[in-house]
Amino acid sequence: MEIKIDNIAQDYLKSLKYMENRVNEIIKNQNEELAWLLSHPAIYTSGSTDHKSDLLNNNKIPVIKTNRGGKYTYHGPGQRVVYLMINLNNRKKDIKFFVNQLEKLIIEILSNFHIVAEAIPDHHGVFVKKDNGQLYKIASIGLKVKKWVTYHGFSININPDLSHYEGIKPCGMSSKFVTSFSDLGYNIKSKEIDKTIEKTLVKYFN
Repeated sequence: MEIKIDNIAQDYLKSLKYMENRVNEIIKNQNEELAWLLSHPAIYTSGSTDHKSDLLNNNKIPVIKTNRGGKYTYHGPGQRVVYLMINLNNRKKDIKFFVNQLEKLIIEILSNFHIVAEAIPDHHGVFVKKDNGQLYKIASIGLKVKKWVTYHGFSININPDLSHYEGIKPCGMSSKFVTSFSDLGYNIKSKEIDKTIEKTLVKYFN
């Protein structure tokens, strides 16, 4: 599996086109699997199960319709996005199992920074429990699968502007219940996080 890291924010639509081309190459056995670490300028994206009522305010932030599963989400500076082009023809052909593996992978990444996180039955993604006992979402998952090759992936909030979530109901939830490394009091360098993500991806997929 190739691992590609971009530290300059990438245009979303160009990134989507890149993923689609790579997926087609993987399907034709013309290229290897890819994990792509990147970020995007501030945008909202809507998935295949979005509800228009979940878009509360798009006056400042562009909205892009995408082909992944899920509802509305936010991407922007301070968030690490990980796109995974994985060939499930060579692995377990089970989408639910793959999503569960991603949740375990993210939980393990966070545990390296002493953040205790968990997955919950009602929502895909990863959550942390604050002192008030409430669960807050720190990582989101959204996938598309073509001929058993995955793309899109997951995102982890490092230090984004959490007020940007107020324009949507992220994944159908209240924007009040979104958190990040910095919101939890962790000031971690992006290189350190990338190194941990890369190590964990290799463990799970190589």
